[in-house]
Amino acid sequence: MKGLFITGTDTGVGKTVVTATILAWLRHQGIKTGVMKPIETGVDAKCSSAANSDALFLMETGNIEDPLEEVCPFRLKHAASPYQAALIDNRTLQPKSILSAYDKLAEKNDWMLVEGIGGVRVPITQEYGVVELIRDLGLPALVVTRYELGTLNHTLMTLETLRHSGIAVKGVVFNRTGPGKLDAIAQDQPRIIKELTDIPVLAEFPYIDKLSTESFSPEYLKKLAGSVDFAGLTRN
Repeated sequence: MKGLFITGTDTGVGKTVVTATILAWLRHQGIKTGVMKPIETGVDAKCSSAANSDALFLMETGNIEDPLEEVCPFRLKHAASPYQAALIDNRTLQPKSILSAYDKLAEKNDWMLVEGIGGVRVPITQEYGVVELIRDLGLPALVVTRYELGTLNHTLMTLETLRHSGIAVKGVVFNRTGPGKLDAIAQDQPRIIKELTDIPVLAEFPYIDKLSTESFSPEYLKKLAGSVDFAGLTRN
């Protein structure tokens, strides 16, 4: 199966923006692409929308018609790790349900993008976390990181965890999480990651002002040509 698991060094690094961009690019190439957000926390299933749900944001961005229960099998109200949010709601998350939903989506699509939950060590159950989910799905990981101070530590630890678990790493992408100019230290983070690891830095995503599901237009994708290696991201 062709696909990527988009994980991050932390929560809030921009995994949804990166996933939506790759999704839009693949769809623009005429490739039938499915998307999955296995678990979502901090959403109320009765009133969520693309404005506050990553799963619905991705579905709207890519004109995804697959059922929401397959795209996002578990949706939890409290903004916490999946394990903690499930404990609050007195629920037990079943990784087998996620794998089953993924198989259904994979059968219908030529490519799959799976957006993770926080970082690789985030717990789903007491004995099963995001890194185990990536392993069981059998997809290579794409690591999204920030430019800010501390990113070297978070990125290197994430890469080490993935390698220790036998997971192939497609590459690292940097994402701008706010407006304004990057200082010299922040600008140098991609170079240092390249220097300290053998993992390629495949993209530097700009900050998107007034982000919406309509932000990922063909014109926007063209503007990214110099900073995003789409061929590298989607190469087997």
